[in-house]
Amino acid sequence: MRPDRVLAVTLLLVVSCGALAGQAVPGEGSAKPSAPKASSPAGIDRIAKEAQAARDEHRVDDAIALYKKGVGLKPSWDEGWWYLGSLYYDLDQFVPARDAFRHLTAVNPNAAPGWGMLGLCEYQTRQYDSALAHLRRASELGIGASADAISDTIGYHLALLLTRYEQYEQAMKILSTFAQRELSQPEYVEAMGLAALRKPVLPEELPPTERELVMDVGRTMYDAAGLRTGAAALEFKRILQKYPNEPNVHYLYGSFLMYADADAGLAELKKELDISPAHVPSLVAIAIEYVRRHEFKDALPYAEKAVLLGPESFAAHATLGRVLVEGDIDPARGLRELEMAEKIAPDSPQVRIALATAYTKAGRKEDAARERQEFLRLRKQNDENKTLAQ
Repeated sequence: MRPDRVLAVTLLLVVSCGALAGQAVPGEGSAKPSAPKASSPAGIDRIAKEAQAARDEHRVDDAIALYKKGVGLKPSWDEGWWYLGSLYYDLDQFVPARDAFRHLTAVNPNAAPGWGMLGLCEYQTRQYDSALAHLRRASELGIGASADAISDTIGYHLALLLTRYEQYEQAMKILSTFAQRELSQPEYVEAMGLAALRKPVLPEELPPTERELVMDVGRTMYDAAGLRTGAAALEFKRILQKYPNEPNVHYLYGSFLMYADADAGLAELKKELDISPAHVPSLVAIAIEYVRRHEFKDALPYAEKAVLLGPESFAAHATLGRVLVEGDIDPARGLRELEMAEKIAPDSPQVRIALATAYTKAGRKEDAARERQEFLRLRKQNDENKTLAQ
């Protein structure tokens, strides 16, 4: 989790706690207690004030004791759970930190920082399934929508876990935003290399013999994602000379070339299949290029093989569906393939518009209208998310 863990916690403590329940940060505008009872709101104010003083004076043990007392008296005190978890986290005591953030998210399920910190704790305790779910929840609630150290910490670890669970494109999408902001931390470059090379491991699990390859590819993809195309083109040529038979490298280069030189890109994708015959992304990319050229019979064998080898890939089903429908090869089967793609990835605008086309062709006007509406809604949502991330 290092190197930015402490920075993220510090910033979260400063800017986020008040957002947990629309309250002021402790000590800012709090009313002075007047002979409070321990369980009264004023009693919690007194504990909060004493705990803040302990934090300011770096008496961490005293601060923890006070926050524990406070949440014991008032289990719904979200601010107390937040600070208690953060203090434990900053001490690398991830189990009690995790438990505090669990309480926080139960008390305030809309607290994006709480879900993010819970996910980071679970990452440290190697509860990766839960960590992925909770980091995603934080992102959905908006913590990843701004470009700052807090959201970057969440995004980085979310990308690592997406890669570990073989959701490489989603991981690269997150890391591409870092590249576009010209963040060049080595750990971000390494994460990009892992995702681009489709290696389902965390950085600490990467064999030392593979790190040079991962960093080389990560730097190249970082430049490509950051639209530094001249630098990326030179780096691709260098890594192809250095790693001519490494899986995924020709696929990456082919994908890079498709926008400027589709014929050269197609050739690189086919070279990837010579090295990795079961490479589903290359099969899908080749089929899509043939669809773009309206060469549906050429697309069909690649799309068929992609579905056979990747039955859980929505892109494979969607591509085969488009080939069968748009090429008038077997529209009824193509529609079934597109419906399967929608079932796997209901939030994909591309699948929705392809389904709308297929339903129109089948005379199912109401279904086509529904899919067009969903396409427009999802596209608008994606555009809004992009705007927030800028």
